Amino acid sequence: MKNMNPKMKKWLTVAGGLALCAVLVVLIGQKFQTPEPVDDPLPSQSSEVSDVTIEPSEPNSTEEEKEVTVTPPDTTQPVSTDNSAVSSGTEQTIQGDVSKPEYTEEQLQDPTQKPNGEKVTEPPTAVDHDKVEQPKDTPKPESSTKPSGGGNSIPGFDNVPDGGANTVIEVDGDGDINKQVGIMD
Repeated sequence: MKNMNPKMKKWLTVAGGLALCAVLVVLIGQKFQTPEPVDDPLPSQSSEVSDVTIEPSEPNSTEEEKEVTVTPPDTTQPVSTDNSAVSSGTEQTIQGDVSKPEYTEEQLQDPTQKPNGEKVTEPPTAVDHDKVEQPKDTPKPESSTKPSGGGNSIPGFDNVPDGGANTVIEVDGDGDINKQVGIMD
């Protein structure tokens, strides 16, 4: 390698890197392939017959079997599956379009029933808004957050002391972002 010039070393390094990348691409590509399923061989069946003996512990129940009757479901009523759904073509829908019911003016003005036809048990009563009684004692909000010590009271905070007038501190802009600005108390 001492006889090689830097240009030749550079090209060998690039060629080696490309070869390494090609090997890695092949190895990674093999990880994404699904292996073919292998069928396990069936276990051999033995021709031995084992003796099974059953000892009846209950009396013979075949003498008193009850007759079981099964009633088939009633299929005489046609089942309606028309919900205006479209299951063919490129525009498929699960449900049909929603349609808003339309009511006549008579249905809307009739106080004895709702527009959909339900009967109203108690007719609505009109309230005269001029004769509504106002409560005489209105509860006053308690002012428990009074400022103490000359501070400002902000709802949600106990007491924020008055810091005085705002002060302006001129900062030298030398570009050092790690520089401490001001006094940290």
